[in-house]
Amino acid sequence: MHLFSILLAVGALAGLVLLSWRAPQKERMRYVDAGVVTLVGALVGGRAFSVAVNLKYYSTHPGEILQVWMGGLSGIGALVGGVLAILILAILWRLTLGPFADALLPLAGTLAIAAWMGCWLDACSYGFTSNAWWALPSGDEWGMIANRIPVQLMGAMATLIVIWLLDWSGRRLPIRGSGAAMGLFGMSAVLFGLSYLRADPTPIWNGLRLDAWGALGLMAFSALLLVVLLLYWIFRKK
Repeated sequence: MHLFSILLAVGALAGLVLLSWRAPQKERMRYVDAGVVTLVGALVGGRAFSVAVNLKYYSTHPGEILQVWMGGLSGIGALVGGVLAILILAILWRLTLGPFADALLPLAGTLAIAAWMGCWLDACSYGFTSNAWWALPSGDEWGMIANRIPVQLMGAMATLIVIWLLDWSGRRLPIRGSGAAMGLFGMSAVLFGLSYLRADPTPIWNGLRLDAWGALGLMAFSALLLVVLLLYWIFRKK
């Protein structure tokens, strides 16, 4: 089993434990169930996006599509899949979407941080080679070790800062759901910014990696969501 898969499982477990610890006692199992469903949505979305981007390869290796433990997950696809899972659960369970999404934000954070660290150990999403003093030895998918821009560590640290700041200020935010929307924007912004430093091969469209375009789409969606939440909050106060 790849180190990436092991760390991803650790991140998911840590997120579920944190979710259970913070949930109201009477709602604890419901929140854990919601977390598990969200994780499944993230897994399906991450794999679906990866397969779509690398369709030429998987069209000749269809048996590998379901072998997620072999690698091949997209961070953008995972975010989209997780958001869709939360939305569907909120509709089915008739929950207020904002507070529900805010409660699941730490789970997204631990999973994203674990994914970045898993890529560091498993040589995925690696950076360009560099002679800078802060470059670190890292491998690529062919097993070649070189001093590279530590994209994965930068992604893990930036995500940790984003989630920690939102978690710290979450109770002070007057608009329910704004924490989750800003968290989605922040994690997408991290993926977009670091896409310029990544050297792992991927299809390019109009000068940008496809995952960078996906990150831009999520940033636009979360920004629009924040505007809608703000307008709704303003009109409710009148």
